[in-house]
Amino acid sequence: MKMMKKISPLLISVFGTLIGQITFSNMSDSAGINLSVYGEGVCVFDYNNDGLDDIFFAIRQNSHQLLYKNLGDFEFENVSASLGVNIIMNARTPVAADINNDGFLDLFIGASDGESKMLMNVNGDYFTDITQISGIQIDTQVRGASWFDYNNDGFLDLYVGRLYDTNLLFQNNGDETFTEVGENVGATGPSVAGLIMGLGIVDYDRDGDDDIFMTQDNYAGNILFKNEHNVTFSDVSNITGTGLDVMGMGVAFGDINRDGFFDIYTTNLNENSLLLNDSSGIFTDISVSSNTQDDQGSMAWGVFFFDANNDGFLDIYNNNESAFGQIPNSLYINNGNNVFDNRAAEAQVDLWNSGLGSAYSDFDLDGDLDIVLSGSPSENGSLILLRNDLDDSHNWIQFNLKKGTGDPFAIGTVVECFTNGITQSQFISAGNGYCSQNSFVQHFGLGNNTFVDSVIVYWSDMEKETFLIPSINQSYTLIKGSGIPLSVQNKDISTKYFIVGNNFPNPFNGKTIIPISFMESGDASILLYNALGIEMMVDYFKIDGPKTIHYNLSVKNIPSGVYMYSIKQNNHSQIGKINFIK
Repeated sequence: MKMMKKISPLLISVFGTLIGQITFSNMSDSAGINLSVYGEGVCVFDYNNDGLDDIFFAIRQNSHQLLYKNLGDFEFENVSASLGVNIIMNARTPVAADINNDGFLDLFIGASDGESKMLMNVNGDYFTDITQISGIQIDTQVRGASWFDYNNDGFLDLYVGRLYDTNLLFQNNGDETFTEVGENVGATGPSVAGLIMGLGIVDYDRDGDDDIFMTQDNYAGNILFKNEHNVTFSDVSNITGTGLDVMGMGVAFGDINRDGFFDIYTTNLNENSLLLNDSSGIFTDISVSSNTQDDQGSMAWGVFFFDANNDGFLDIYNNNESAFGQIPNSLYINNGNNVFDNRAAEAQVDLWNSGLGSAYSDFDLDGDLDIVLSGSPSENGSLILLRNDLDDSHNWIQFNLKKGTGDPFAIGTVVECFTNGITQSQFISAGNGYCSQNSFVQHFGLGNNTFVDSVIVYWSDMEKETFLIPSINQSYTLIKGSGIPLSVQNKDISTKYFIVGNNFPNPFNGKTIIPISFMESGDASILLYNALGIEMMVDYFKIDGPKTIHYNLSVKNIPSGVYMYSIKQNNHSQIGKINFIK
């Protein structure tokens, strides 16, 4: 049995001893979720804020919906009836977000036919149906759905992709009601009835605004909508190389090569697609060279990026409808060179299931990511829970982000984890894969690294902070306002200057760290002066940017006092003040 960790406001204790190589165990029966139902999407969210992710399954064929409370140690309780979510409907797409900023996650359930539902979470005690009063009224087929703050007003909006109809954007009015504005802002999708299957939100160009990506079936062409800052969207599918004519199903976003930009993976009928972001907003199809297509004849639906083995590189899991193409589920392990190997058989996740939705979470808080699958009845069941039994040879870190204003769950935030000169980037989203949603907790594998230099958080409201992390194999809650603020509040990493944050600690004795985000390559220097303007130290270094460094300023054999430093690069300079105390 794995060791449970106790949640504290700041961190979670070190995980216990696990077994062997990359191996998963099917816990569906013992967890009590292995029902024979027709599942579609799956939503992982912590509905009661107890620090454990719970699971909602969208069930088709006019059936009762299912919500399972996580009791810890892979024990779950069906609380659907007691919480008021056992609605009879033909459900497809569940996505959770806090629509009124009260600190509890609410739930939208998109329907395959009939009325979709908007459920309000009342203090984690129960859910109430606010569909009629909310204004989110949809009676046509919903496929993808995702929450994001498209206009940066502090309230989350809902984007809905529909099959055989135009898409909808419900703007949050801030009073638990919504107004549909899709046509007004150019976000309705295809001019004719679309074939939308999956969708997700990501800031693909890192300009601070969240963009929309959609897959389409039947070679209709995938769609990328760029958020143009002025609260309108433009179709950039063709100019970015993302408008592939495939039979698209699900979509996932992740930074596979750790360059700070998010790449795109889509599941398709027959062969899947991996699009590499070149950092300028142009994507290259590397499906063949990366070995991530799946076998000819596959039909993958649910998909996500996650670090299955905690080595610091994002891997890919595909939930295949094996009854269609006779292809089992696949687990593509990232080798670190943009090439992947399918190790599903080795990891015991090559299931033959009629799969649809999928999601991940660290359900047992042991430092590795587990898998939940949904689909139609099959030889492996329809609702499947897979525990990751990874050994402890690789280290990890996890972050739960909280904001004091606006959306408390920081949807749309980018988290960058710096370790030994390597940057990992993740984007917090609410609705992804195929009709599903992953955990809001941001998980980073660290491989053999034994420390984290720092974490930079690009909050969804465009403010930016650095957090210093004291130890690894822990889970931290990062609260907005408790980090080290950086001076320029902009995510646009193409801006031609550098940003200097406040040094920490300050005052200091011997050593202090100065976070510097360089936006371009070039020679740089730092000079230290005393109060009389006498140069005390100079250091030169090269930046192959853009990149963020955490300069370790070490001084000794100087008196206590106030000192000035000057950082210079490419005709730009910035002056700061530090306090040295022996």
